[in-house]
Amino acid sequence: MPYAPAEDRPRRRVHPPMSNPPPLRVLLTGAAGFIGSSLARGLLERGHRVQGLDDLSGGWPERLPDHPRLELEVRDVSEPGVLAEVLARGASDGAPFDHLVHLAARVGVRSVLRDPEGCRAANLRGVREIVAAVAELGPENRPRVWAASSSEVYAPSTQPLREGDATRDTRAGGRWAYAASKLRGEEILDEAAALWPAARGPVHLRFFNVVGPGQDAETGMVLPTFVEAALAGRSLPVHGDGSQVRTFALVDEVARVLRELLERDDLEAGPLNVGGAARTSILELAREVSARAPVPCTLEFTDPRRSHGANFEGIAHREPELGRLRASGALLPSAPLARIVDETLRLHAERARPAGRAARPAACASPAS
Repeated sequence: MPYAPAEDRPRRRVHPPMSNPPPLRVLLTGAAGFIGSSLARGLLERGHRVQGLDDLSGGWPERLPDHPRLELEVRDVSEPGVLAEVLARGASDGAPFDHLVHLAARVGVRSVLRDPEGCRAANLRGVREIVAAVAELGPENRPRVWAASSSEVYAPSTQPLREGDATRDTRAGGRWAYAASKLRGEEILDEAAALWPAARGPVHLRFFNVVGPGQDAETGMVLPTFVEAALAGRSLPVHGDGSQVRTFALVDEVARVLRELLERDDLEAGPLNVGGAARTSILELAREVSARAPVPCTLEFTDPRRSHGANFEGIAHREPELGRLRASGALLPSAPLARIVDETLRLHAERARPAGRAARPAACASPAS
């Protein structure tokens, strides 16, 4: 069923944050990734239990705390039977999981362009494994599914994007194979909606430019690329004229939003924009990084087709409309650009990939698109 725009649905009352939520059991894929590790830390701080799965293609266990309520298994969730086995086993205390948060995916422009169809296949295998695994459980033991999607599923627009807006073609290839796989993944989960009670159907988390300390520049994402260049004393590579518009959200604030949504567990099924308030052009972002870096940097204007291929297509404008997230009662990400840049410059090195640990071909990295 298509998601109804906000004005076509009754308004929900905004609830205050839960002070003493009951302990949750959360199965978290991509747990050692950028968003996953931040979410895991937030859940543990609130007394919840976390079972993490990650093949460490885009994450590393050093991101996670040593904690008695956290277990991490190094496994690829797109392999047949992995999720079914873990869900059937239940949490470490033997009880069924309350939530399955699926953050494992191939991610990043560079990863997608290296192997678009491999990206599509890996992402869709993971979603199909979720459906198959949940179907094997009795209705009373089925966790609610919160699956990472992407703001890239939307068709081009110069206006803030809403959940009911036009989307791309699920058959798109090349640069858009990632977006197509995410949109098709949403469809697969919706087609299996009968597995869940109507009030606890799957939620598709359409992330908008989640950034912060420790994000891997190997993905090709803009802020870590600028920050690592600035910290190394290099020029900042600005694609085109830098007029592209983005809205950034700090990863720890996004993780807090996700944790609050799990604790409330009263959100209607369907797509959900998840983003922040730091709206800027890429050129202004580069200037902000240069101004706040230990040593001011020069800007180098480049043609992305030289680094990403002659058929590379960029996105001129991507900004979320967050009415549905606001109505959920969760506290929206609000960090301004200056704080995001400051925190990333200050903490990036201590959260970055450990020295000597090379990236592997991504199969189940944590997304932050």
